[in-house]
Amino acid sequence: MTTSSRQKPPILHVIDEEFVPPDRGDEQEGPESAVPAGDPDEAVRLFHRYRRLMAQILGYEEELPGPASEEDLAAVEEELGVALPADLRALYGIADGDGDIVNQLFDRHPWLSLAEICDQDDEWLDIAREWHYEPWRQLVFDATPPNTVRRSSLRPGWIRFAIDTGGNWLAVDTDPGPNGRPGQVIAVGVDYTRGPAYVADSVTTFLRRLVEALERGDYVRHDESLWIEADQPQLSEHTMYYDGPPSRERAGQAGPLVQDVRVTEVEDCAFLDAMPEVRSLALSSTGSPDLTPLGGRPVEYLELNVESADLTTPARNRELRSLSIACARPVELAPLRMVPNLWALDIAAAPVADLATVTELKGLRYLEVTQDQWRELSELDDLPPLAVVGVHPHRPERDWPVRTAWVTTDGEPPSPTA
Repeated sequence: MTTSSRQKPPILHVIDEEFVPPDRGDEQEGPESAVPAGDPDEAVRLFHRYRRLMAQILGYEEELPGPASEEDLAAVEEELGVALPADLRALYGIADGDGDIVNQLFDRHPWLSLAEICDQDDEWLDIAREWHYEPWRQLVFDATPPNTVRRSSLRPGWIRFAIDTGGNWLAVDTDPGPNGRPGQVIAVGVDYTRGPAYVADSVTTFLRRLVEALERGDYVRHDESLWIEADQPQLSEHTMYYDGPPSRERAGQAGPLVQDVRVTEVEDCAFLDAMPEVRSLALSSTGSPDLTPLGGRPVEYLELNVESADLTTPARNRELRSLSIACARPVELAPLRMVPNLWALDIAAAPVADLATVTELKGLRYLEVTQDQWRELSELDDLPPLAVVGVHPHRPERDWPVRTAWVTTDGEPPSPTA
């Protein structure tokens, strides 16, 4: 008994197992004036002040491990390939991490020993990059303040020195963005795969906030633990998801720094005037909204679920990296030949008037199509160097937002008759 094509699952063919989505952080410049904000002498003074305040509040002083040696510090820096910021380095000259104390130095983030710094688990990042999770739809957004931290999930220059219990770290950033400072403190990990958070311009400033909070009495005691209310920056909110016709007023309330926008019942895109920083944009409409307001927006991922789509305006955007189109009427891909950075394209839910245009998109590495579309493309010469091809047995009828339950396989491009 044969299985109909409608019963077959969509298959994701990973042709190049070494390929990973481009890292936008690699494209950013560093700061013109790379002057650290930290002060090792001040950090040491704050460290001792913090310890005295904690002892006064608790009624006893917790014992820390002994200092790290200069040889240990040099060995770790050689293994990491970068020097620790001077203020953090000075703290390791006092103690080699928190040890087993109850009240960790860095606000409920246990301070790692030098031995632990070089032995942190990166499995969370490998999982996030697995193709069946569709990482090409997931951007890494900018931190607040803008351009302080490179737009990566993890970088070799981010030295994780303190950890929470949920797969997140505090890190010192030795490879900052154009508006950042070397040695700034950031938050990275499983809760920050869509954008690291800027915490402080240095370990020195981080400690100063904790000391000032204790001096103000801004803490809560839970048995032997102190929860310090130091007003540290929290996970940035990048998103605006809205069911119903979007408006300028609604967009204005979301704020000008919103980068991830998903809206339904779109009649026109004028609301984007209030969103100059949108980078991920998903529009759903039963009609064909005018996409002209997209011009000038730094949109990198565009998802369209519309009656018909004119790609002329989106194609003028040099920042566009990923495009997903679902429509009822045939769409022309020809404008995409002008997009210099497009590497991911999903046309499985769209009838395409000029499918052969795909052969001209030489930067394309990810392609999502139907079986019929792939059969037609396979008969053409000079396809782009595709790393991943997703093949649906028929045009998908998708829920929104778009997510696919893929069956993943490794190997060569799929046969047109598979």
